Amino acid sequence: MKLAPLDSIQNAHEDSLWTAAWVRPDGDKPALLLTGGLDETVRLWDPTRLTCLHTNTGHCLGVVSVTTHPNRRIAASASLDSFIRVFEVDTNNTIATLEAPPSEVWQLQFSPDGSTLAAAGGGSSSVKLWDTTKWQLVATLSIPRQGGSQPSEKSGSKKFVLSVAWNTNGRLLACGSVDGTISVFDVARAKFLHFLEGHCMPVRSLVFSPSLHDSRILFSGSDDGLVHVYDAEGKTLLTSLSGHASWVLSVDVSPDGAAVATGSSDKTVKLWDLKMRAATQTLTNHTDQVWSVAFGPPSRIDVRSCMLASVSDDKSISFYQYS
Repeated sequence: MKLAPLDSIQNAHEDSLWTAAWVRPDGDKPALLLTGGLDETVRLWDPTRLTCLHTNTGHCLGVVSVTTHPNRRIAASASLDSFIRVFEVDTNNTIATLEAPPSEVWQLQFSPDGSTLAAAGGGSSSVKLWDTTKWQLVATLSIPRQGGSQPSEKSGSKKFVLSVAWNTNGRLLACGSVDGTISVFDVARAKFLHFLEGHCMPVRSLVFSPSLHDSRILFSGSDDGLVHVYDAEGKTLLTSLSGHASWVLSVDVSPDGAAVATGSSDKTVKLWDLKMRAATQTLTNHTDQVWSVAFGPPSRIDVRSCMLASVSDDKSISFYQYS
């Protein structure tokens, strides 16, 4: 496996880029890339032509997360302004605007079936779940205090929640906190299951294996410079990957489940072979910290191949071919 550098887009935004998400292809519509950043905009890109198709405004502070719905037609962005904007990908028409208290909207992710939008709840020490038909808040998954007390949104557990991820079948949801813990929930029962421990600094990125056979395998990236691989259901730390010289800001797993890509504040992107449990490539396209890495959908020609995108404080987007 390898990453072959393709093209880069310099000055893709007017300020730092913080987040990226792929829009899956549909029929004759190609895969596209959404990016968000400090300049308060969300931009839609054609990665083959390296052109910006839309510049979406609507937020009044930096955009910290973008996510796309499985049906391709809609996406959502979260901002430091405490609003979530849901919009049509092709037209940028606003579908819904969801409001949360200050510091309570961070990373977003749609459930695999598209029925629910999850938002890492920041200072609320919770994950908020919105129904995607009426765009109503349907559940708040609160993190309990460690030591056995019950979850309480009022008392809080002082676990500032930065990251969130669904597993492939939508049964489990994990969130990462500033204190280095990862909380795992049974979504159907809205029940907290357990903590995953091992990190000692903020967990900024989480992703589950894309394979239904490995749907309990969770990857995490932390400011401690480590990537951890957990059995999220069995509460087990399976392995730890080290090699970055600074914070791991983003982690994503390849569609074939064989590799992980990471972005770091050490300005590099690394590709990790999961069988070897080691980094096989270090790419230095960026000149500042890399806030997000995202694997695209599998190629129609070769299902083991896809694109990877990385975005950075240097205002650029870099594309790579994974094969």
